[in-house]
Amino acid sequence: MPTGEPTPWSTGLAVSGAVAVIVGIALLRLSQGLEPNGHGIVALANLLVAAGLTPSIWLARATPVWRWIAYGVAAGIVLTWFTLLLSLLGH
Repeated sequence: MPTGEPTPWSTGLAVSGAVAVIVGIALLRLSQGLEPNGHGIVALANLLVAAGLTPSIWLARATPVWRWIAYGVAAGIVLTWFTLLLSLLGH
């Protein structure tokens, strides 16, 4: 990582937040679409999406611009899983 330039925290965190919202909405819609078929399929679908994104997230975390997107994707997946776990408590 180049040390000559400052880290763009405000822009980077804004990008990460926007990506986290987009990924979270996409996973929640996927989960809500599969919910009538049972919770096992929803969990499997979310695990498959996360497993498919994991190698890309891992490789992108070291690239200066793409790391913010990778952090947003990871945060979106984790927040979606947390939201889905909380929704199970309400059933």
